Amino acid sequence: MIDVQWAFISIATASLAHFILRIVLGRELGPEGLGVYTLAFTIYLLGMQFAAFGIGSALTKYVAEFLEDKVAIRNYVSSGMTSSIITGGLMGVVLFLLAPYIAISFFHVPELEPLVQLTALRYPFIAIQKAVLGTLNGFRRMHLYALLNIIQNVTVVAVSIALVLLFEMGVIGAVIGFVGPTILVSALCPILIRDCMGFGASLWNTAALRATTIFGFYVVLGNSVSFLNTQIDSIMIGYYLSPIEVGIYAVAVLLAQTLTLIPGAVQRVTAPATATLYGKGDIGAIRKIIYSTMKKAFLVSAAIALVLVIFGQFFISLFFTPEFLPAYVPLLVLLIGHTIFAPFMAIGSTLASIGKVNIPFRIHFICGVLNIALNILLIPLFGIMGAAVSTTITHIVNFVIHITVIKRALI
Repeated sequence: MIDVQWAFISIATASLAHFILRIVLGRELGPEGLGVYTLAFTIYLLGMQFAAFGIGSALTKYVAEFLEDKVAIRNYVSSGMTSSIITGGLMGVVLFLLAPYIAISFFHVPELEPLVQLTALRYPFIAIQKAVLGTLNGFRRMHLYALLNIIQNVTVVAVSIALVLLFEMGVIGAVIGFVGPTILVSALCPILIRDCMGFGASLWNTAALRATTIFGFYVVLGNSVSFLNTQIDSIMIGYYLSPIEVGIYAVAVLLAQTLTLIPGAVQRVTAPATATLYGKGDIGAIRKIIYSTMKKAFLVSAAIALVLVIFGQFFISLFFTPEFLPAYVPLLVLLIGHTIFAPFMAIGSTLASIGKVNIPFRIHFICGVLNIALNILLIPLFGIMGAAVSTTITHIVNFVIHITVIKRALI
């Protein structure tokens, strides 16, 4: 419970920072400005899946699995840091070069180009940070895990709001606000795991590099497709419609995602706990954790959804402006899918934690194809409502398949 509390504080701080920043941008820049920022941030998040290359998740698994073997941990952590720097640097170069095509040819929003190029500078540093967070999660040093996230998000919000409000730099100020603090915090965060890092041969341990790379490969495939399942709607709205619709829909998504706060925090603890129990061969204990966690996560998420159904319009007008009220109906549709999917999020790393890291990718791929097809079909006909329906259907299908597979894997 203490670990869950720290994980929740970490995620709640990140979500609150995200929420406050969106409120400021929505009020100051309107739906269009918020829409442009959302597109830049969404592109950054997609690239981040490849920049970090799943190394953080791999380190969580192997650190938890070899908790008593200091030599093995040193090899995994040091090699993981090396891999993170390489993959982050490569992804930064790729995104910087692709920025003109993404901004002009795909979204037809020229002002997006410098924003995407700015976010590309963040990748090598955020990859390092993800490796550090994965290591802390594996050790279940959740107080340090939370501390790092809190420092990161507080500085991002403070700098972004200062640049937008005080210096009136608009969207580019908001982007500089989350790039600059991230570079600084990420460059310093390896200090938190200095006790389990080695040098020399540890930085390029072949066995550790192979294990983390293979594990990370499947994680990044699964995570990137999973990311598309949750973000493809915003991307396709930007392609078919305009930044104004992207901004309005972003408000609906922002409120709906409050249902995943607690399940997301719980997953930070169930992942290393499941890996440790699997290493001991205690499948029965894993099943108990899954059943109990999902039941409680559903009750909490359903309660939050009910509050948003009743007071959603009031919250939208209060936090943003009446310009964003068209987000309420898509919000109602999104709440259905998020309420059903939230319990799975609490135990979403189960398959990876028991070594079946290739299976989530296949499931996410199937759901990703379904989601893209639904968005292509429904957005031109129904606008942002079509995007909400596509996301909800995909969440439900994703939940059913994952739970069925996990149940069979733990027989």
